[in-house]
Amino acid sequence: MKISVRDLSFGYYAVPLFDRFSVDLDGGDSGRPLVILGPSGCGKTTLLKLLGGLLKPQSGQILFSGEGTTGQTAKTAFMFQESRLLPWLTVLQNIALPLEKEFGKEEAQARARHFLSLVFLEEKALAYPAELSGGQAQRVSMARAFAWPSPALFMDEPFQSLDIPLRISLMDICLSLNERENYKKDRLLVAVTHDPREAIYMGGRIIILGAPGQGIVFDRTVDLSGEDRAYGSAPAAALEREMLAHLVSAAR
Repeated sequence: MKISVRDLSFGYYAVPLFDRFSVDLDGGDSGRPLVILGPSGCGKTTLLKLLGGLLKPQSGQILFSGEGTTGQTAKTAFMFQESRLLPWLTVLQNIALPLEKEFGKEEAQARARHFLSLVFLEEKALAYPAELSGGQAQRVSMARAFAWPSPALFMDEPFQSLDIPLRISLMDICLSLNERENYKKDRLLVAVTHDPREAIYMGGRIIILGAPGQGIVFDRTVDLSGEDRAYGSAPAAALEREMLAHLVSAAR
């Protein structure tokens, strides 16, 4: 799936974050996520919310093309920095509840159990969010996001509060889910992060936004093997240095 942004303008309190901003967004040919970086305040999360329909452009258009989409409308799923699980529902209920209107209660529960198994938490189906670790809560949030049948899934720094080994583990699960889903349909996963290493590890295409109103200052399709994407590898380090130069320049 592709999202086309055309002449998008949006800002807060007369401060423009985007001024007639245009870009075609996809994950490249690899089927991996599109990853967006940028300095603090550049509009990364705002752009994600605009793409996902949580905010409306002040002018311009956001158009979807691909399976399950019609022009300016598309079902979208979100995964946020916090798990946002409802504390009075069990893990299984948290995943199934959004699915019931689409599938009915019985099929929603079956689908919820299936995606819970894909994040290796079948044994936590009847647990409540307070009984989960932070990493487990984020895995439930990931299962809920992927279980929703959307052609676009938006992730806003969902791994930022995790230590590096756990972060890598969750990124691997996310990539596995994304590959599995893309086998069935052309889902676009768009992730925002502040970490260049995370972007290199996951991204099929990496975009860096400049200062507010500046637009895109770096746009690269990442053609690296899994080994070369690993934290600490020489090719990843070289790409990280290049990305950091753009990020530092944009933050000045």
